[in-house]
Amino acid sequence: MQQFKYCPVCAGELETRMMEDKERLVCTKCGYVLYENSKPCTAVLVEDNGRVMLTRRGIDPFRDWWDLPGGFLENGEEPVEGAKRELMEETGLEIEVLDLLGIEVDTYGDYGIYTLNFHYLSKPIGGTASPKSDVAEIRWFLPDEIPENIAFANCKSAVEKWVKYKKARKN
Repeated sequence: MQQFKYCPVCAGELETRMMEDKERLVCTKCGYVLYENSKPCTAVLVEDNGRVMLTRRGIDPFRDWWDLPGGFLENGEEPVEGAKRELMEETGLEIEVLDLLGIEVDTYGDYGIYTLNFHYLSKPIGGTASPKSDVAEIRWFLPDEIPENIAFANCKSAVEKWVKYKKARKN
């Protein structure tokens, strides 16, 4: 559990109490319960000519590791729209989302913030791929070329599912 000290409503001190069989942070002044929820994120597997796009991270955590393009959703943003926005911000590509590949829980950063990750299969439909935002490099990989150093367990899992799918379609 992340440790916050003050209530976001009245700035009163928070204390840990057992509620609903879980430890919850509760304001000692106004009674506000700070429910901590997984932050929604998207990751996109862009496929073109049997290859998948991976991006080399230009920022921490996992600087210089390979990753799927994606990121945190904005408040009220639909996951598919967030996937398209993040991909455009990071790579300059427009995509058509083809399918939801899965949803996984993971953690992000030094504080272990829980994330709820939506993985989408897509294909490029416009733009030119070039590194933008927090991306240092873009590269396309065949299923048997996937590097070992993929950031975040949820992205590694999504890429592994894609590889299995591609290999099963060859047979």
